[in-house]
Amino acid sequence: MIRRALFYLVGLIVLFGCDQKPDQDASSVIETPVVQEDFPGQIKLDSLTTLLEKDPDNTDLLNERAKVFLEVNQTNYALADIGRALLLDSSVAQYYLTISDAYFRLNKPAKSRGALLKAHQLEPEYTEPLYRLAQFELYLGNHQKCIDYANDMLRIDARDDRPFMIKGLCFKDMGDTAKAIQNYLEAVAENPDNYDAYTELGVLHWGQGSPLAEGFLKSALAIKPDGMDALYALGMQYQDSDKLNEAMETYTHMLELDSTYSAAYFNMGYIQYQHLQLYNEALKNFDKAVKVNPKYYQAVYMRGLCYEAKGDVAKAKREYSYAIELNPNYKLAADGLQRLLSKR
Repeated sequence: MIRRALFYLVGLIVLFGCDQKPDQDASSVIETPVVQEDFPGQIKLDSLTTLLEKDPDNTDLLNERAKVFLEVNQTNYALADIGRALLLDSSVAQYYLTISDAYFRLNKPAKSRGALLKAHQLEPEYTEPLYRLAQFELYLGNHQKCIDYANDMLRIDARDDRPFMIKGLCFKDMGDTAKAIQNYLEAVAENPDNYDAYTELGVLHWGQGSPLAEGFLKSALAIKPDGMDALYALGMQYQDSDKLNEAMETYTHMLELDSTYSAAYFNMGYIQYQHLQLYNEALKNFDKAVKVNPKYYQAVYMRGLCYEAKGDVAKAKREYSYAIELNPNYKLAADGLQRLLSKR
């Protein structure tokens, strides 16, 4: 049954650092919107709302409900709840983390960053604000600031693997593969169950053509057997190493886990076209890739190559033209079309 949402912001402009006391009349509580029947988020919202009806000024409950609102993409409701929590108590660092998330969702990066800085100011030894600040600066492309925040985390806790992950991503983004690898190795040394670090190590070593890639990716999959990014990278590593059977088996396994993974269809089709000359089988896989992703112009182009190899010039022209329609700047398709037109 749909509840009527009583949405208010109570003049919600939270001034970071102020010690504003709540208005005595601002004691009403936001009712939860219906998210979806039998949806776990709705159950949590209902439970928290029941508790808040009995204790409307409980700031921890307001913060928890705000986080659930964020989980179910009800950002304005989240902002209202966490704004009220901060009006009641502006001294809790965790509340500023929540409002930072809300502001980020609302595309207000300055306010999001300001909330993180306030959280750090309130609890200088609390690493979570520093972690999010490092992520924030990486998102903005401010690499040195990102590294500085990560190093601040390590000064607080040298055994935390998260700052090594952040620095690894940062150095990878900067093109410094050696330092990226060094930091990912530090991350797995501190946390041997770090799936993401092993995956990144596999991807970076694959990019270098290193045989170590396979071992790192298998280590990642030992932690998370259904990790699609590790499986895809492993398939690509096999493909580049001419281990075609292993590559096809890996892509097939991926599609058993997720039948909508269009890149796996594409790669299977590419192996069948390029290495095995199985053009009909390749066409089937490229068709599946396009069915899943209708804008997959590379797969459309590969269909053109298959038809061209089969001698069906009309269909090849049609596919090259369609690829150009999807991406007017796609030179390979333009070259293919020009090649066929020049044979007249």
